[in-house]
Amino acid sequence: MNPRQISGNDSVSEVLSKTTQSRAWLNIDQAFPAHSQSITLKVSAHIPGSSPAVVDVFEPAFKRLTEMTQGAIQVQAFWDGSLHPERAGIQALQSGLTDMCPVYSAWDATLFPAAQALSLPFIFDSAEAATAVSEELYHQYFKADFERQGVLMGRMVATSEYNLFSREPIRTLEDLQGKKIACSNGVESDLFKALGALPIGCSTPEAKKQFESQEVFAISISDSAAHTVGLYRFANYRTSANLVRVNLEYGLSHHFFNQLTPTLKPIFNQWLRSLAQAGAQLFYGLAGARGCEAFQQHGMEFITLSPAEQLRWRKQVEPVEKQLITQLEKLGYPAQELVQAIKNSAKKYSHKTSDELMQETLTHPFTNLLP
Repeated sequence: MNPRQISGNDSVSEVLSKTTQSRAWLNIDQAFPAHSQSITLKVSAHIPGSSPAVVDVFEPAFKRLTEMTQGAIQVQAFWDGSLHPERAGIQALQSGLTDMCPVYSAWDATLFPAAQALSLPFIFDSAEAATAVSEELYHQYFKADFERQGVLMGRMVATSEYNLFSREPIRTLEDLQGKKIACSNGVESDLFKALGALPIGCSTPEAKKQFESQEVFAISISDSAAHTVGLYRFANYRTSANLVRVNLEYGLSHHFFNQLTPTLKPIFNQWLRSLAQAGAQLFYGLAGARGCEAFQQHGMEFITLSPAEQLRWRKQVEPVEKQLITQLEKLGYPAQELVQAIKNSAKKYSHKTSDELMQETLTHPFTNLLP
């Protein structure tokens, strides 16, 4: 683990020291005023308007976008699922109801098979490094699946490592056997199957409802999301297994992108690349650290698996990578090449600091995610 990237065990002060570039980019007081030829970007999501993802990332980023485009692009945002159901993002983008919204590959492995490889365990050091990897490899390996759905890629953001939140302690493999775990579809579900649990594929709002009603034993989720939805009011334990992180993509409508002039397109692309990195660092990093402080203040017990127990879990999930490669090859994907490319890219970015990763989006943004 690169100590200059954000760890799931970092304190708030440690995360602050690592994210000076992201926070500087989002430090903007007011949006540039609109003018008569302004284009409106409609952004929608199921996340609460009070979430740090909105307050600390999206809202200041919208101001930065209007400043970067001198008012040519304005933003209209819809939160709390107020514009469309959370899983209806593709249809909403296709119809023009919205211009940018979640189309998470973790919600439907059948639509986005290749992106499941980004959830294989023990590859990435941090959310920001995993985000850089996913965006770097998007054009070559993931673009076809997303554009087949009639949408463009807005931004790819990898989460921090997911933890298990439960009412009863999870310290060993035996504590998981036969227990229902709310988690993402795809690779994460396969990981919990390999561990002997019963994965229940669902979104965060769905998982919260099932946990509150005690339909599931535990939820696998990031610290920042767990804090945002108030899981600490119901969960007594947080078990860190560092098994998985997922990619939470926001799709973009062709209708909006086609309105942009040749001058605006590269500016908008740079904004998206910086938004992705800032989101990884400040929601999954900083908001996650603040969430952990809240969990501890609420009396939640933090459980870290012993080295011997971690090794048991690792051995149990080893077959999942080969299983995914076999599945993808049957579907015609260059699976071995893809997984190796992810590992190679992860190794390259593991040497960067969080600030360096953000700076690269400002000076050398990826330019091949959009047409």
